[in-house]
Amino acid sequence: MSRDRFFCGLLILAAANGLEGFVLNSVSTLGWSEGLLSSFGVSAVVWTACFAASALLYRSTSGEAITTPDAVIGLGVVLMAILPFAKFSWLALAGLSLYMLCAAPAQSLRRRAALIALAITGPMLWGPVLMEVFAPPILKADAILVSNLIGTDRVGTIFSGVIGTDGLPTRFAIYPGCSSLHGMSIAILAWVTITNTLGAAWSAKHLAWGALAALSVLAVNISRLSLIGLFPSHFSTIHGWPGSEIDSLLSLTLVLAISLLGIRHEVLRA
Repeated sequence: MSRDRFFCGLLILAAANGLEGFVLNSVSTLGWSEGLLSSFGVSAVVWTACFAASALLYRSTSGEAITTPDAVIGLGVVLMAILPFAKFSWLALAGLSLYMLCAAPAQSLRRRAALIALAITGPMLWGPVLMEVFAPPILKADAILVSNLIGTDRVGTIFSGVIGTDGLPTRFAIYPGCSSLHGMSIAILAWVTITNTLGAAWSAKHLAWGALAALSVLAVNISRLSLIGLFPSHFSTIHGWPGSEIDSLLSLTLVLAISLLGIRHEVLRA
């Protein structure tokens, strides 16, 4: 087995154990068909990134032999991945990604796969951890943006909607599920996956396009929350169906368009 095939197996193991809980929970509550249609409660970008990183490692033709440090790292990944806690699997993937980055030549398939794998841990590990530790200030930032945009009052993570027919404003609390943080981490993951799958060399210009992709998702989420404040009587439509589907589709479209536009020269060459 070559070195990159070994890393590919470890990456698949860590990702599979991290995603297992989502799949089992989705199947038990929705069934296989509906669970599959909802991508088992995990963003389709995450599934695509896992496949892309694994594919890059699998088709690598470096032919390097597995080293003793590789075996030690592999043992650590296996021990962490078999624990019944998804966070340990994503932490193992983060460690594996950093190790591959240190042991990969510039622009190699291994380095590109490592960057994608590390970006996967953003929405799956680091984002949720940040939300657990710093939820109040993160949600407060969203509330500040919304209240300033629609010109209403705010208290902490609660912003006021416009004055209703009863002469009183409706108040809305922003919960972690409505935070812009998760969407922005997914946007960054999509950008990293696209640029590294197509082999674009990173530069300050490419990083600016990646930041623009993340900001576009922020703008979409803040706009949706603002619409809730402006039209509180339509809360269920904007917050639920079809508002949430439109939000997801628009965010994904913007991220894909901006990412591809940022590396358009590499796409044309390909």
